[in-house]
Amino acid sequence: MRTFAALALLAQVCQLALAIESAPYDLVNSAETYEERVYPAQKWVTTSHLSISHQEATSDVMFRKLFNYIDGQNDAAIKIDMTAPVTTLVIPDEGPNCENNFTMSFYVPAAHQDNPPTPTNPDVYIEERPELHVFSRRFHGFANDEDWIVNAAQLHDDLVAAGEEGVDFQTYYTVGYDSPFVIIGRNNEVWFMKNDMN
Repeated sequence: MRTFAALALLAQVCQLALAIESAPYDLVNSAETYEERVYPAQKWVTTSHLSISHQEATSDVMFRKLFNYIDGQNDAAIKIDMTAPVTTLVIPDEGPNCENNFTMSFYVPAAHQDNPPTPTNPDVYIEERPELHVFSRRFHGFANDEDWIVNAAQLHDDLVAAGEEGVDFQTYYTVGYDSPFVIIGRNNEVWFMKNDMN
């Protein structure tokens, strides 16, 4: 009976995960190990943190602040649906003690894009993210600091080998699509941004 209940709960979690609204994008090109995409200008709710560890910054500090925003800590006191992906911009060694600057964002759902509620936490703000042109590499499982670095390095090597030009390798995004409760089939990505010349 317990096994059945656990499987039923897992099925509900998976169903919720599939129903999450995702940020729209246009697929420009699909290579064997990466995709090239363009995300239109959209609003995201965002917060930042300096830390040595990706896991510490994202799990313990930033995610909680952003989740509180969608859970009602906003000037409208309303709950906002969770979306995907959760993006984290990583700027290496920007802090005074060589910490990385992590900037985590949740996509604001389409229903609130025109007029999102204002966060009540001063560490959280609505970001007007301009069009974003990225190269994306997908991998699976629970990601730790090493997984992000290894996959970013592999994407770097693949893009260099393919002769892709105008790529910003100084910063990168880590990207998650799944709730912490999703155990099987987790999807993660690393992104490098393309500097459009036109």
